[in-house]
Amino acid sequence: MNIPRTSDPAKYGIELAEPPRIHTFELCRYLAGAYRDAVLATPAERRASVPPDLPEFLILDDWHHPNVVEDTQRPSGSQTFQQLAQALVAGDASGYRPTLTPNTHWRHWPDGGTL
Repeated sequence: MNIPRTSDPAKYGIELAEPPRIHTFELCRYLAGAYRDAVLATPAERRASVPPDLPEFLILDDWHHPNVVEDTQRPSGSQTFQQLAQALVAGDASGYRPTLTPNTHWRHWPDGGTL
């Protein structure tokens, strides 16, 4: 894996705030786009601290996450986390049936990494 050229992030919709400098959060966004499988945990890595007899319950790539910077938006009031909690209590992942549009992609959080 090579260090990206200053033109590479644009291929993933990343506009550099201070070109030619690539900020850490911009590099992370680039790596997630260009090398997704290399930066995510492998199945073995996901199981490293989990008892072998505990089955995998659910894997989410996208979900609707509350903007916790706002005092009025907390995970406890979020449909996503309420449904996940109910599904875990019931032991049935089918209880997670989101109706809100996923917003975990970095494009939804343009100030992420700059706060």
